[in-house]
Amino acid sequence: MMSVNGICEERALAKNWLSRTALPLWTSVGYDAKLGLFHERLTFTGEPMEALPRRLMVQCRQIYVVAQATLTGLMDGRALLDTTFTQVLRHFHKSETDLKWIFSIDPDGHVRDPRSDCYSLAFVLFALAWLYRVKADKFYLELADEIVAVLDRHMAAELGGVTDGVPRPDGYLRQNPNMHLIEAYLALYEATGAQKYLTRARSMYALFCRHIFLHDHAAIPELHDSGWKVSDLNQAWYEPGHHFEWVWLSRRLAKASGEDVTGQVQALLSRALDEGVDDASLSIERVSVLGRERTVSRRSWGSCEFIKACAAEAEANPSQSGIWADRAANSLKSLRKMFLSTSVNGLWVDRVDQHGAALSTDVPASSLYHFTLAIMESDRVFGTVMPKSYVSKPSAAMFLDRDGVINLDTGYPNKPNHISFVPGIAEAIKMATAAGYQVVVVSNQSGVARGMMTEADVLRLHRWMASELSQQGADISAWYHCPFHEQASVDVYKYEKHPDRKPNPGMLLRAAHDLNIDLSRSKMIGDQETDMEAARRSGVTPYRFHGGDMLTFMTKVISPPPSVRAAL
Repeated sequence: MMSVNGICEERALAKNWLSRTALPLWTSVGYDAKLGLFHERLTFTGEPMEALPRRLMVQCRQIYVVAQATLTGLMDGRALLDTTFTQVLRHFHKSETDLKWIFSIDPDGHVRDPRSDCYSLAFVLFALAWLYRVKADKFYLELADEIVAVLDRHMAAELGGVTDGVPRPDGYLRQNPNMHLIEAYLALYEATGAQKYLTRARSMYALFCRHIFLHDHAAIPELHDSGWKVSDLNQAWYEPGHHFEWVWLSRRLAKASGEDVTGQVQALLSRALDEGVDDASLSIERVSVLGRERTVSRRSWGSCEFIKACAAEAEANPSQSGIWADRAANSLKSLRKMFLSTSVNGLWVDRVDQHGAALSTDVPASSLYHFTLAIMESDRVFGTVMPKSYVSKPSAAMFLDRDGVINLDTGYPNKPNHISFVPGIAEAIKMATAAGYQVVVVSNQSGVARGMMTEADVLRLHRWMASELSQQGADISAWYHCPFHEQASVDVYKYEKHPDRKPNPGMLLRAAHDLNIDLSRSKMIGDQETDMEAARRSGVTPYRFHGGDMLTFMTKVISPPPSVRAAL
């Protein structure tokens, strides 16, 4: 069992790996600047395998990774995204054909495989959603609607969902492309607020409930016939990783739509937790539906999906969050030791046997999508205090520093008895909320890095402060903190110029990503120049608080006359 601070430390180590090593490596060595596309694979010595064909799906997954990192402040990948997507369109998009997109090209740019593949198209839609979040260009949505028309016209299965593509490789229907289409439609809905994408996601989820998931066996077979039946259950298997992925998708759908998915989630977890997770808290590869024979080798992606499911369940069931946090922490620790401990930092072992010995011979770029989602979801859920709901329309935020703005700065306060609230803060928060702002706390907490408190202490204190303010009718949408510092005495938190640490804008960017905040309409109240600079770097209007009554100050911030604003 992990210590109470285990999830915090493992989450920090995982995010450090992503930001310090994986992202720099895969956007440099892992990128073919001559072609303007990402490499498919690297060797374990970190060399690109240049002779391999380039698949559309891999390019789209890497576009998501760079977009997510850009939106959350880990890097500025906007130029890279523009270049890469321009080349994706040039090489993979065939507008003159009925099916519009091809599967792969050779390294010289010539068509390698002209198939149009539903799995790939799902990831094009997913990439377009993330590109739109970075830059709201309607061209991305026009391409998305073009793909949806192709799916409807050429790849629709008779009873719902989609076939594998055109031409079909065999007579089977597979759950995997249908699952990723739900993911893509939800991403498009979250990016745009357009109900048509949520409607499609719900329709495909209904197909999952009716046909894809076998309720009697609590299993998702990978292969079905053309009527979404399983002809021979004796030969059928399920992959626990996909059960966990459906858990995460189910919870996301519930957040977006209000749909009750509790029964589906419980059924998905009933077998996957029992027979699909090993003693190292890693997801095994597959289990037969009837015989329950287990293939106990492990793929990195399956355990990433387990971590995402743990985060989703912790968010959906706050009373059980400690149990899910421990499971996520144990899985992150095993993922780090078994998959991420490579001689070249930023690489990974994709597949290991039951003893942890490597079964893979190179490093596939496509896995970075799984690592990124797992790390960012665990960071969002276990590293912040925030609501379960998602706001479908962009709103303005009132960002608040903590010490010196919400509470008096007494020098690294970390317990409730250290907290004295600034006069008028509850009324000021209520005023901001009434004016249409989401109130979000963004706080440097270097006391964690200095060993004066744990990150778990910070999270507990924020939950207590949120409760105290809420009892006065002052509700805060989310609490973000940065525990990193360049002079840390705790190694895991030693990080020079961490993207989240103000004056860097990472916490504000993460909040905008998580809560659908329009930064251009948002404001920031802080008591230090670092607060003001973080606001400016993220496009937020800064206001410097010098003490006194916060309600009086908030009145000026919400509707300041020009003369007053100039003096703030």
